[in-house]
Amino acid sequence: MTLRFEASCPDGLCPGWSIILKGETPAEASKFEINFLCDRDDKIAFHFNPRFTESDIICNSYMANHWGQEERCSSFPLGKEEPFQIEIYSDSDNFHVYIDETKVMQYKHRVEDLKTVTKVQVVNDVNISSLEIAKKHFY
Repeated sequence: MTLRFEASCPDGLCPGWSIILKGETPAEASKFEINFLCDRDDKIAFHFNPRFTESDIICNSYMANHWGQEERCSSFPLGKEEPFQIEIYSDSDNFHVYIDETKVMQYKHRVEDLKTVTKVQVVNDVNISSLEIAKKHFY
C-alpha cells in the first residue's frame, strides 16, 4: 500500500465537509483508495475503492476489526491516464460521491459519531494534482 496523501481535521470531517481530489491514474493502474478514517479504533468510516481491473467501485466500512457489507457501484467513469475530479461530500446521513461533477453514488453512514471521522487518506495507483478539503454551506 503506497500512501499518496493524508490530512487530519481534528474537529471532524463530517457532516458538512467535502473533499475534492483532482488527479490522474497511471497506465498500469489497478486500483486506488480514498479512506475516511476515525481518530480511534482503526475504524474506516468510508472506504472508496475504484478497481480498474473490475471496472467497479467498491465501498465499505471497517469497524470492530472487520469489513462490513460491501457496496458496489457499477458506474465507472474513470479511465487510465485520464484526468478526473472526485468530490466526496458528507451530510448527516450519507457520503455523496461525484466524479467529474456527475453523482455516481451515495453511501449511508455506518459510523454513529461522525465527529470522530478526522482523517482522509489516498493510497495506491493515483497521481494527485490537488486535494482540497472544504466546508460546504447548507442552504
